[in-house]
Amino acid sequence: MKDRPIYRKVEQWEIYDRMAGSSIYADTDKKFLPSERYDWTLLTEIELFINAVKGCKKVLDIGCGIGHPSLNIAEDVGSIIGIDKSERMIEIAKNRLRKSGANNIVFEVGDAESLKFSDKSFDAIILCGSLATFSDKKKSLQEIKRVLKKKGKVACIEANWQYQLTHERRFHEGNFRFTEKGLIRYRYVRRLLHPHKEIDYRCIIDQKSVLGKKLLSDRHFLKHKTLKTEMSIEEVEPHCTEIEYDEQEKLDPETITRLFAENGFKDIVVSGYGVMYDLLNSAGLVNKMAPYMKELSKAEAGISRFLHPLKTEMLFLTCKV
Repeated sequence: MKDRPIYRKVEQWEIYDRMAGSSIYADTDKKFLPSERYDWTLLTEIELFINAVKGCKKVLDIGCGIGHPSLNIAEDVGSIIGIDKSERMIEIAKNRLRKSGANNIVFEVGDAESLKFSDKSFDAIILCGSLATFSDKKKSLQEIKRVLKKKGKVACIEANWQYQLTHERRFHEGNFRFTEKGLIRYRYVRRLLHPHKEIDYRCIIDQKSVLGKKLLSDRHFLKHKTLKTEMSIEEVEPHCTEIEYDEQEKLDPETITRLFAENGFKDIVVSGYGVMYDLLNSAGLVNKMAPYMKELSKAEAGISRFLHPLKTEMLFLTCKV
């Protein structure tokens, strides 16, 4: 799609910078709730990273966000440097670090495509959902290779796009929203399987346009402040004053394996995880098993190598240089 005058493309780190401080990226100690499927996934991720890098002297966490998983694995490694392109995320990570009392972690602003560290500086590098957000993945992976020591490890977590599209998400979603400031906003998400990509459009509707007037006369919309729609971005575009969008290349077991292999990484292993909550929920055992969340997450991390990655929502990749 060619840029038009009212279109503005934003990078992924800008989106996360705006989200810093929101409920999911809050400046608070994380409490893991058994009723939240996402929290079971986070706990398993922590155990997977611990298993992968335990005992490593120097670890680099690229795309560390507000400090996950660095703050959770610090006791198991010598030292960690966490970097993120979002200044606001790093501010929150530093605040959480001060509260934690850990003395072997440093958080700072940094760019995966241009790491400031010397060659062969780290024993391990972890990527927790950040690889998909890199604008230039090849350049980022070459930088990772450069700063890793010989036989250095990489541990990488990503969502399995093929699984998500076939099990959980619609290919297209549109929604109008009437904000407290009196603006009509439209969000449209387009998800593609070939190539694996998600494009997220966020628009402001001209209230003097035909569509704007129609929405302002819709009693249901004015009452509930939101309205789902089947209208595509192409249909809504003529009624917009501005359109902002971001694109994210998604990954599945085959594409993530090929990406690392093409950039010279070896001993690549991709496993799956993210099934524990669903298993317990289907058996009606989520609340009963709440006291054992950590133990069950450890168990899932332990059996992840036996889970077929094509059949799980999440992917865990390990490799070496």
